[in-house]
Amino acid sequence: MTADTTQTKEKFTITTSTTTSSTENITTQVKALDIKDSQKSAHNHHKHHHHLLHKYNTNGEEASDDDEDDESCSPRSPVTLGPSPSVAKEHGLSRLIKNNRAWSKAIKERQPDFFEKCSQGQQPKVFWIGCSDSRVPENELLQLAPGEVFTHRNIANVVVSTDLNCLSVLQYAVEVLKVEHVVVCGHYGCGGVAAALGDHSYGLIDHWLGNIKEVKAQHQDNLDQIQDKEEKCRALVEINARNSVLTVAKSPIMKAAWERGQKVEIVGLVYDIQTGLLGELGYHVKNAEDLKAQLSVDSSALFSARAAS
Repeated sequence: MTADTTQTKEKFTITTSTTTSSTENITTQVKALDIKDSQKSAHNHHKHHHHLLHKYNTNGEEASDDDEDDESCSPRSPVTLGPSPSVAKEHGLSRLIKNNRAWSKAIKERQPDFFEKCSQGQQPKVFWIGCSDSRVPENELLQLAPGEVFTHRNIANVVVSTDLNCLSVLQYAVEVLKVEHVVVCGHYGCGGVAAALGDHSYGLIDHWLGNIKEVKAQHQDNLDQIQDKEEKCRALVEINARNSVLTVAKSPIMKAAWERGQKVEIVGLVYDIQTGLLGELGYHVKNAEDLKAQLSVDSSALFSARAAS
């Protein structure tokens, strides 16, 4: 029998040996998941091959037996039954996966049924629209557990009426999850806002920054009166968040929710990275009347109120 014939046959027949290599056909690897009890001993010989993220140390050597005996490891990939060249060396995620195991263990020790309850559904009261900035983790700064805040994040927490991604998440939050608070949170030191203040071109992201530039143009005269560059950026952070609050409030999603009597408010917040504190911007919209009142405030009045505060 030729080598080619043998290889073809192995695509359709699982033998008692489940030894796999990086060159095996993917079909054979997937079928290996259906190994019967009669092959259990051979399977056990390779049961730890799915420790792909921590099986090897930084030198490419096998990890200690302590790691091998960790039964809380991630499920084995259906198409990667053993080590492959692409994962032969430990990488940055190894530490993160270990952190995850430690976190999961600590949660279970405090509340054994926590993850079981999480798996049954979510009932968050807060929908958070924030910046993608890694320094503004909403669960962490709000001290909320998984399942307590529904989230949408993008560069500079921008909400525009043409963003179907954001609006779809908003609709799900309001109509399905029945959240009570929609939070739009900007943050001082926002790179997206700072970029929008300048004239430098950044390529593709310029299309997104254009939304912030439009907000800047609406308040250009009042922004120009602020000489300090950092303070000007802080002001634009605030009015950019306000603009997103108003865009959410003007959406058909919120209009329909208020018309049917659903109690859901929109709140504008700002996060100060230097202090770790959240601040209220004074933009609260609970109904169509509140929206009308907010829309009646012109730029000069807005900046005067900001200076007074």
